[in-house]
Amino acid sequence: MTTESMQEHWQQLVTVALLGTDRRDPPNPPGPLADLVADTARSSPSERMLAQVAACTAVRRAGVVPGPVLDEIVVPDTDARPMCVPAAVERWHHITASWPVLEDEWMLTLIGNGWRIAPELLPAMLLRHRSDPVRRTRVMVGAGDAGRWLVGHLADLEPRHSAVSVTPEALSELPELPIAPELAEMLDWPGAEAGAVLAQSIEAGSLGQSHKPMLVNLIARVRQDALRDLADALNSVDPMATGHGLATVLVDLATTRHRMLEELMR
Repeated sequence: MTTESMQEHWQQLVTVALLGTDRRDPPNPPGPLADLVADTARSSPSERMLAQVAACTAVRRAGVVPGPVLDEIVVPDTDARPMCVPAAVERWHHITASWPVLEDEWMLTLIGNGWRIAPELLPAMLLRHRSDPVRRTRVMVGAGDAGRWLVGHLADLEPRHSAVSVTPEALSELPELPIAPELAEMLDWPGAEAGAVLAQSIEAGSLGQSHKPMLVNLIARVRQDALRDLADALNSVDPMATGHGLATVLVDLATTRHRMLEELMR
């Protein structure tokens, strides 16, 4: 039975299926297929139709031949650095959704402490920073050969910017954040002291929602060892105070940053 005759017979069966066996009888099966579905017990057109469809489907599947052999994909070179822990992977998703001000520190801490980016994060990171040469270069450093390998196989992950020279300083330093001078003084204070001042000012109303961007920048840059005590102090703001919601947001930021840095410790 030729491929053409089987294909033609299949098209005829499709036509009958569309019209219905009450309007058109199934076609006579060609060649050996006639013997395969010959059964006087199947007296109705619909029964003969189902028998032909089943037999024809089996023949069509049996006639499928494998395609040409594809070249084996070369895997990226082995990277001796350990992958970042699953908690750090989840943390990256959290901070990019809720606290993007922390992403630069997440990446620099990961690279500085000798981790490499987990493979499941690479597509999202490369897409996120296609237009940012500094952050994309950091991703490629954190990914190693796996990053170059992935971009080589998926054109959608190519950068949108042309080749740009990135200075070592830009790669290794956190970007400066605007912080008012009176708040910037707290950058090197102990956490309990800074937190007490902030909590008192929030309760008194001298710090409110209009100051939130500056307060976020402050907590994103205070000393790491100040974060826990700072969060505890802000957590003590009176729930009835007008600024309690602001304090709760800042506690979440301080807690998130503290956990982020701990997850990337070696």
